[in-house]
Amino acid sequence: MRKIHMLAAVAMSVFMMAGCAGPSGTAQPQTEPAQTSGTETGDSTNAGAPEDKKVVLKLNHVQSNTDPVQEAFLELADMVKERSGGSIEIQVYANSELGSNKDNLEQVANGASIIAVGDTGFLADYVPDIGIMNGPFLYGSYEDLLKLTDSQWYGQMEDACSEQGIKLLAMNWYFGERHIISKKPINTPADMKGLKVRVPSNTMWTATMESLGAAPTTIQWSEVYSALDQGVVDAAEAPLATIYTSKLQEAAKNIAMTGHFTGIIGLEMSQDVWDSMSAGQQAVMEECIKEVGESYSNSVIASEKDWRAKLEAEGVVFTDVDREPFKEACASVYSKFPEWSEGLYETIEASIGR
Repeated sequence: MRKIHMLAAVAMSVFMMAGCAGPSGTAQPQTEPAQTSGTETGDSTNAGAPEDKKVVLKLNHVQSNTDPVQEAFLELADMVKERSGGSIEIQVYANSELGSNKDNLEQVANGASIIAVGDTGFLADYVPDIGIMNGPFLYGSYEDLLKLTDSQWYGQMEDACSEQGIKLLAMNWYFGERHIISKKPINTPADMKGLKVRVPSNTMWTATMESLGAAPTTIQWSEVYSALDQGVVDAAEAPLATIYTSKLQEAAKNIAMTGHFTGIIGLEMSQDVWDSMSAGQQAVMEECIKEVGESYSNSVIASEKDWRAKLEAEGVVFTDVDREPFKEACASVYSKFPEWSEGLYETIEASIGR
């Protein structure tokens, strides 16, 4: 089984994660009798039982196959297969091979046997309130995110997603702080005025960049390198690991450490497909996603300095900006979503404990 190494660690985007056109339509759950060994691990005592039907799930993400998150997903697939006695198979696809995050989530809602990867900005199309989890400068630490995903409010979001046909498997894989890589140095929000910044097809990203005075430009993640290199955009934003593994440092040499978003990796699948699985299979999925997610998140936190050193070695100049002016400029974002429930921001603050 693959293990995540401490340095093999980081990357967002997505969730900053971007979109690229992908296949549409709905695939039915792929089930057939599993060849099982009766393996039992942890609490998943029913996993691998003779009566379990084999389930095949396609997990697609937009990051490169050299990104640390790819290794995490491969480890997840191995762990699930072993602990389910072979009754669950997860096939991992990188580089948007099966479409964009947004496309995949739509397929999930329609019952496809897919695990969609993305943040709450895409889920907000189905459950508007959950989009606030992707807001700028919302978390003071990874612990704040864990508090929120353990709150009563988050449980309500899980139920709301279920009503839309979406099983929320996780929304607490830490992808790293997102920073801005640009052609010219950025020291203050004033330096961003008119700057063409790549964003995914995501309302929260657009609103945040507009609040900073930038001109958000929607581009698929697979096209970011060429867009930055050819001057279609002046800047992009992502965690340091994603910047490095996507080789954006070849197209731009300045990184402003804004930390404007806390990158979150969410995993979603069809509620119907989930309900078709046995209780033992569901338990395996839950325990493996939790175990790998915690390991991956800890490695992301531990390795940011290493990614910075790698980028500096390739000539990137870092600016440790004063984040307070950026945070103040982004405060207005939380008043730009009339579809949110009244008092939502205050509910989130209370859930985090602030």
